[in-house]
Amino acid sequence: MVRLSKIGFEGFHFLKDILRVTKEQQRWILSIATNGIQTRPQFDRTVSVRRLAWRCVISVIAGVRYPTGLIFFLGACAASAWPETRPQYIFFHQAPGTVWNQGHPESFTPDAFNEIRDTIAAEPNSSLRIGVAFTFSILETPTELLADSLRRLLAASEASGVPVLVGLDGQNWWETRSDLWNWWDPSLPGYNPNNVNNVEWTGWAPSSAVKIGWRNWGSQIRVRPAPNLASPQFMAEHLDRYKVLVGIVADWYRRLPADRKYLFGGLKIGWEASIGVNAFYYPDGNRYLERWPEDPSHDPITGFDPPKGLSGGLVQLGYAAVKTAGIKSTGEITRSDIATVVQRYLEQLCRAAYDLGIPRDMIFTHQGGTFAPWDQHLPFTAAFNEWSIPGWSFYALDPARAGDLGFQLDKAGRRVWAAAEWWWGAPDAAAWKDHFERTLRFRDCRFICVYNWNSGFSFANEDSGHEAVREVAAGWKSGK
Repeated sequence: MVRLSKIGFEGFHFLKDILRVTKEQQRWILSIATNGIQTRPQFDRTVSVRRLAWRCVISVIAGVRYPTGLIFFLGACAASAWPETRPQYIFFHQAPGTVWNQGHPESFTPDAFNEIRDTIAAEPNSSLRIGVAFTFSILETPTELLADSLRRLLAASEASGVPVLVGLDGQNWWETRSDLWNWWDPSLPGYNPNNVNNVEWTGWAPSSAVKIGWRNWGSQIRVRPAPNLASPQFMAEHLDRYKVLVGIVADWYRRLPADRKYLFGGLKIGWEASIGVNAFYYPDGNRYLERWPEDPSHDPITGFDPPKGLSGGLVQLGYAAVKTAGIKSTGEITRSDIATVVQRYLEQLCRAAYDLGIPRDMIFTHQGGTFAPWDQHLPFTAAFNEWSIPGWSFYALDPARAGDLGFQLDKAGRRVWAAAEWWWGAPDAAAWKDHFERTLRFRDCRFICVYNWNSGFSFANEDSGHEAVREVAAGWKSGK
């Protein structure tokens, strides 16, 4: 019933989005395509017919040709619809464990929202809103505590009137989940030799499984072994937490009145999702844990070095995930193999978030592993799936100069994206302003998430950056 010509991804959501209505309503909408409007159905109030109408009108402009009866219906809906234009955002990420601690729900008060709003003191602008981001490590902390903390975070956003970007990550921090990663030590809690399938390997056999990893987010630390992103048990743990946490976000968003929907800036899935980057592995790495279990002073400190290729000059990981995913079980690991695993991991989580009630235009991926030399590291396409808007990290980098990012967006028919983690510092307000604007104006950037407000580079201390944000917000009009 629908004939497609050359079309962008964002242009065509019609057939997918009608799946949110009942089967009877689906049949009614589809009958319009051939018979025109006969009766008016009683749509559930949770279904945004007007949003559907606007999307389909945009689709027509993009090249989707609908029969006359359906176009008439869409035009009527659009004409009576409130003009729903989502703002762009600049979010400031509150580093976990500083002001807010997911294990202490009482720490989630409006104070941190108010601090950022009052410090930035930007002129209110419905086209560009200033907000706060926080990332929950969903495999740490009991589910009931996570749920309580999340509810309090959302309530604090509502109380302060400051938008929030909610991040959910299960890859980077699973320190306490020995029930998932302890495959080697019967003297430790959670021991199960089958856990060898939940961690990464340095070769095609489980005998090469890792016991430890290293991370450098400013300084090197030891972390638990890199997880196998394709492990069914590892994914099941994610999905169990998603059922609770994403459900809370979806219910909160549905209850927000129309004039406060802007408070929900989106759901960010992953935290630099990749393999071998944020839990890298040194040659003979297990030996350091075995010989010096509590003493990292003997550990190498060379770290992951992007100019040295996909493995950063260290030991290549990803064999467990690539084999588990059925991609291959012999030969060398390639960037394409790793990208496929990461793409599937993010896609499954985004699909789950969508099925739990989050609109696809409010779900954002956060892929990692994108570095120069661009052709030697993960391609930007690992962030793409039909259930979300893609996002990546950008440090001191103009997205227009980020390898083939623009080409890949164009090739996929996409314009919408997000700077899911961002820091592009500057010596003065004018340069800061230029960096913010160049990022926001590249294609259709839905948000910049500045890392961090209160840790690392600490935007809280960047007075010239505050001035720049005020200047950007004062004159910003989306798309201008």
